[in-house]
Amino acid sequence: MSTMNIEKLRKSFGKTEVLRGIDLAVGDGEFVALVGPSGCGKSTLLRLIAGLEAASSGRLLIGDRDVTALAPKDRDVAMVFQNYALYPHMSVRANMGFSLRLRGVDKRSIEAEVARAASVLGLQDLLDRYPGQLSGGQRQRVATGRAIVRNPKLFLFDEPLSNLDAKLRVQMRTEIKALHQRLRNTMIYVTHDQIEAMTLADRIVVMQGGVIEQEGAPLDLYDRPANAFVGGFLGSPSMNFVSGRLKGTDVVAEDGTVLPAGRASGEDEGRAVLWGARPESIVPASEGFGGVIEVVEPTGPDTQLLVRVAGLPLVVLLRNRTHARPGETITLTIAAPDIHLFDAGNGGRIEPRA
Repeated sequence: MSTMNIEKLRKSFGKTEVLRGIDLAVGDGEFVALVGPSGCGKSTLLRLIAGLEAASSGRLLIGDRDVTALAPKDRDVAMVFQNYALYPHMSVRANMGFSLRLRGVDKRSIEAEVARAASVLGLQDLLDRYPGQLSGGQRQRVATGRAIVRNPKLFLFDEPLSNLDAKLRVQMRTEIKALHQRLRNTMIYVTHDQIEAMTLADRIVVMQGGVIEQEGAPLDLYDRPANAFVGGFLGSPSMNFVSGRLKGTDVVAEDGTVLPAGRASGEDEGRAVLWGARPESIVPASEGFGGVIEVVEPTGPDTQLLVRVAGLPLVVLLRNRTHARPGETITLTIAAPDIHLFDAGNGGRIEPRA
């Protein structure tokens, strides 16, 4: 079984605590993405799983083995690095088979495993080339192929697409997803790109400040973020926020602008909140709240507007073309189920009262 369990894992560098008691269970064959801003601890966590760093405390189990104190070579994991980490003086074939050769695997078996991985990744015609003769995308596939030949219990990816251009990132993202669907190996994928996480993962783990803020299926996190941080981190363009207070069925912004709350405030009357709305959920209407268009950005199929509402720039994503112009006023609305309310103090999600 290629399961993984992390129990109360902590890591400090000197007096700086980078991971503050991480608990995480990964199922057999699951694709889990670790996301968060720079410095949140996601890459450190991956390195602890790989054995490249030692934990300050806590336990790490792969399958039923406690590997917390084991060397990287004894953990049965394979890591794909951001910078590919290929040996420039070795051919693609030699790079892919190198780990098996270190293990003392016989030449015929190595050739068979390299051929299998090359077939999966479309590298058959590149086996005799050297890394310097390959494009960035080809190098990334070779690095992935080197991991595949080991047939590890865990695949670890450390921001593998960050060095590629935008078009190639999309292509490689598709290839990695297809690879997981074909192999069904357990994969843990670190990225700062939440679009990668949303499209690739079975489950997303959102981290901040060395702790897990929320974990779950991508669309569950997108639709019901546990707090304002998760709501703002997932989504592109990101969620809009306006500070205000609950009053009846509305939120009254600091400048007096009235926004729909999507519910009656009840016992929360007067509570300080953050009103959150996804850009695609805000639409033009005959009645609602008003704003002034500042920027119009046509992208082809969509149009992105920057609209000043309640003294703040709100992003509105229209799923069509528009003849709107900067300086024009516009009336907007949002359906009640699409409104997110968060506590202004701790950022926690405010659920409707029964």
